[in-house]
Amino acid sequence: MTQTDSAIAESDWPHPFPTPVRRTDGSAAFFDAAHEGRVQVLRCTTCGNHGSPLDSVCAQCGATQFDSELAVGSGTVVCWAVVHRSPLPDVTGPYRVAIVELLEGPWLSVRVLGDHDEPLVVGDQVTFVAVPSGMAGEGEPVLAVVTAQTD
Repeated sequence: MTQTDSAIAESDWPHPFPTPVRRTDGSAAFFDAAHEGRVQVLRCTTCGNHGSPLDSVCAQCGATQFDSELAVGSGTVVCWAVVHRSPLPDVTGPYRVAIVELLEGPWLSVRVLGDHDEPLVVGDQVTFVAVPSGMAGEGEPVLAVVTAQTD
């Protein structure tokens, strides 16, 4: 599987996600990459273990120094759920969320494209795509999401 280079238009998003994603100094590289349809992960400079974008300590060796690296952009569904009532006041449910294990190893929590009535299966192969957050034209960072692969 290869990473997609195309972003999905906000009009194609099945449930509007108008709340802008808020970047921090620690998450800026992740959202810059996501804006280009790519997934940024961390790689421990001591042991080479991959970590999620917000890791501050390597889960394998305990080191605290990381380099950023682009992930392949695909992975496997570990678990998923349907959110019927969003914790955000301007986001309507229901919508699906999943924890996905990237090919490189880290797990990410993501929103899933598609009808919330379409079940996912643990082990489904998925690919990340870029979806803008915020209202059109705001230039906000994008939210990394997954779409189920069909064989």
